Amino acid sequence: MASLSSSKNNWSTAPVVFFTLFLLIVSVPASGALQQVDTDSSEVRSETATSDQQPTPDPIKAESIDELFRNFSNDLSRLRAAYDLIGDADETKLIELFDQISDRTYTQNEESSKSEFISLISTRLAGMNLDKTVSLYESQPTEVAKYMLYGVMRAWASQDYDEAVKIARKQDASNHSVALRGIVDAHPSVSESTLMQLGTELGDVSYVERALANRQLEMDLADPDQAWADLIDDPTINLEENLYRVKLVANALIDKHGATEIDDLLSSISGPKLNFGLKKSILSNFALSDPETAFSIALDTPNDVFGSMLTAVINTWATTDPQSALERVRALEPSIVRDRLQHKVVSSWVQLNSEQFADSLDFIPIELHDTARLSLVGQLSKDSIDDALEVLLDIQGVKTQAAAAIAIVDVWMDSNPEEAFEWALSSPENEPYRDQLVNSFLTTMSKKNADKAFDLALSQPITEERGVGLEFVVLNAIAHTKTELAFSLLNRVRPGNTLLAAFESVSTGLIYDSRTDEALVLGKQLSKEDQESFYNSIAFDIVTQEPPKRIVELIATLPVREARTTMAEHALRFHSFSDKPLYSEDEIEKLMQHVTADYAQRFRLMQYR
Repeated sequence: MASLSSSKNNWSTAPVVFFTLFLLIVSVPASGALQQVDTDSSEVRSETATSDQQPTPDPIKAESIDELFRNFSNDLSRLRAAYDLIGDADETKLIELFDQISDRTYTQNEESSKSEFISLISTRLAGMNLDKTVSLYESQPTEVAKYMLYGVMRAWASQDYDEAVKIARKQDASNHSVALRGIVDAHPSVSESTLMQLGTELGDVSYVERALANRQLEMDLADPDQAWADLIDDPTINLEENLYRVKLVANALIDKHGATEIDDLLSSISGPKLNFGLKKSILSNFALSDPETAFSIALDTPNDVFGSMLTAVINTWATTDPQSALERVRALEPSIVRDRLQHKVVSSWVQLNSEQFADSLDFIPIELHDTARLSLVGQLSKDSIDDALEVLLDIQGVKTQAAAAIAIVDVWMDSNPEEAFEWALSSPENEPYRDQLVNSFLTTMSKKNADKAFDLALSQPITEERGVGLEFVVLNAIAHTKTELAFSLLNRVRPGNTLLAAFESVSTGLIYDSRTDEALVLGKQLSKEDQESFYNSIAFDIVTQEPPKRIVELIATLPVREARTTMAEHALRFHSFSDKPLYSEDEIEKLMQHVTADYAQRFRLMQYR
């Protein structure tokens, strides 16, 4: 049994706590102000715009713990339903729900949900009736009570900070961080220095720092005028690390007072990088309410050769009114920036209106129809490969069609890699870009399941056009990221040019993985003729990855003279252009023994200039 007494301050809890869940719980009461923090996130705006246009059906609700498990098989949907159930419950209902949790029998897969629900209920109930929550805590076995610690500590600290700290100090060290988080999240009226000291004592200073930063943002949003005055009086205002807070307060002021504030806000920030980041954020946010004005301000930005400000506006505007955004973008002078912005608008337009795609095409210039279809293919592939393939046939440009085909197989391989691979290899419409498509498929598949990709590659003959087997594509894709796996697959590579290319690729991965000796030994398995190509191909990589003294030692171990020459000349070239000498005179002489006479002469002339 767990035991807790407010008079004796005697706690006993277990160490395991779901920190991620606690952070989620903490966010609920403070979400009103903090939901605005990322004001320049186009993804969030896109979701908001979409949800405004498409009403969502009322979600299924649960009235009991049994219904949570019976009606929701997915952990995330069950947790969302639990938030609704527990969030709407009064004290009596919370106690009833707690009893239901205690009485229910759980499968192994349901245990994590049980602990999450206990945490949620106890956190909410403790804020209503701490004594009752403590009573429930004391009646639970330790393995259950441990999930109640955060909620009880939070409620206790909101009533009596000093008493809560005493209790926290008496916890097992493994529970200190949980107790600290409960105390900090109670928003006690103590100084920042006091909380930081407690964070140091209980071993979680970073959490206290984050909590204090969030608290500051809440105060900033409550009074942005005062917050801005405080910011510009701060001598460190122009540091880039202040961007998050600066842009949050600035956008709050614009929301409050309008666009007339923009020039004054920007003129207050003298740091170029901070000013640049702030302007992007302001224009992105302002484009929600007045995209035309935001676009004009962005257009007048001097020296914005990459169109960063225009992009910030269009990323927002395209999610709310793509037709108007496209009209303004098309009025720009032809440029790479205009082309990029047009593609962005069209892609967003299709995503917003994919079900009525044909209607959208009537308003999209014909030269952008392929771009629109490419975006649609990306959308359709997630639900229906057949529908995506139909749209693919309507794309006219070969480059765009290739990009669409790659998008399709990237999704298709997750459900049926054999079928996707066969389509990439044999479908007639893929002929103009078949090699590109097959290479892309195997490269992407290799990162997901290299063994499967390798098997598929081996199933295909070595064509005269390629000259090497497709297994080389797989090994080349994983040589640097899964070097050991690539190394283990070498014994299955077909002989000839394929084996040589595979050895060269995997050896490069070994060298970059600080396994140069293994790469050198590997090459000795090749024929004398292939060794010349092999060692020449890895010579440059060795010079870039190994320290100078090691290069002088290694060069003599290369069995091919041409490779020794290549390696020595690369090493000396780096020495010549280095700010400080890489090799001693003695080491230079050793390297010079391997270079050609012409190179030796040029090197000497360069050294004595």
